[in-house]
Amino acid sequence: MAERKNNPDDTDWKILAELQRDARSSYKDIGEAVGMTRPAARERILRMEESGVIGGYSADIDTEALGRALHVMVSFKFNSDQRYERKPNDVLVPFLRASAEVIRFWEIYGELDFLIEAAFSSKERMQEFLDDLRSYGFVRSHLIASSVKCAVRPETDNR
Repeated sequence: MAERKNNPDDTDWKILAELQRDARSSYKDIGEAVGMTRPAARERILRMEESGVIGGYSADIDTEALGRALHVMVSFKFNSDQRYERKPNDVLVPFLRASAEVIRFWEIYGELDFLIEAAFSSKERMQEFLDDLRSYGFVRSHLIASSVKCAVRPETDNR
């Protein structure tokens, strides 16, 4: 897969900041916020979508409002001594996808194999999930006290 190189300019970064603030903003509102016309803002956004800089739009769900006040991050590592008939990921990934409480998960490199974000309605349901997950490997859970969403911004040299 060829690596895409994109070099957003200052205006592109301003547009991205507006979209991260509210992805449902109109082209007109974004254009006004960054000092462009609606058609110019639309063209820039479409270009960034086509180049892959903007990969999609999503809703920010409040899990507590859905009755799932226990929001956790789970660190996971496969048991190294356990033998699987299939590749370990072929076993774990379907389990995670089938779990209604799993919001998203990442396969990672390093000491751990996965990071899992999940939200639960009760301590009992969380414990059931963690116990099921322990049958695959080492689990460490981290209860999220608060969350702050940061926007992707241009890199700066802070030296």
